[in-house]
Amino acid sequence: MEDTVALRTDAEARALLKQYLSSMDVELVRECGKEENWGYWIRFGNFPVLIDHRAGMHYCVVAFQITLKEEDAIVHLNEFYDRNDAQFIFELHRAFSSPLTAFSRIIEQGRVVGFTVSKYIYPYHSDFNMRTLDIALQSVVSTGAIGIAFLKWMARVVEFRHEKGEDISDADPCKLFE
Repeated sequence: MEDTVALRTDAEARALLKQYLSSMDVELVRECGKEENWGYWIRFGNFPVLIDHRAGMHYCVVAFQITLKEEDAIVHLNEFYDRNDAQFIFELHRAFSSPLTAFSRIIEQGRVVGFTVSKYIYPYHSDFNMRTLDIALQSVVSTGAIGIAFLKWMARVVEFRHEKGEDISDADPCKLFE
């Protein structure tokens, strides 16, 4: 009995993904890479999503990246990490976590500037189908949308507290907001 599984080639997996995306009416924004490293930038709803394949791997990563642009929001987010605010970190993890996806922090110059929600898909395997791709896309986008809502809420609370002239430092590191 043979233990190896017959896998699709790079060209077959790439063509299959492109066919499925087209069949799902997902907007293909741009094809990336050459030869073994390849991927697709797509628009799923209003959100940009990357489907990325690295050379030698038999999977692709479906990734939805959220990056903070405003310096005040970045500073505020990192203040929570610096003081190891347990309640904030719990709420952040709850917003960015799901049973179907993983998330990681985007760190630049030692500061958290965003998050990536991701899920692996396996277009090289024979059991990969359009449903599997659809579940991956929906799960990263829905989890990312919840994370965005959390970050926007956090930023609005900060803006509101600044408008009231309140000091946003807090003596209780476990307390999130008033």
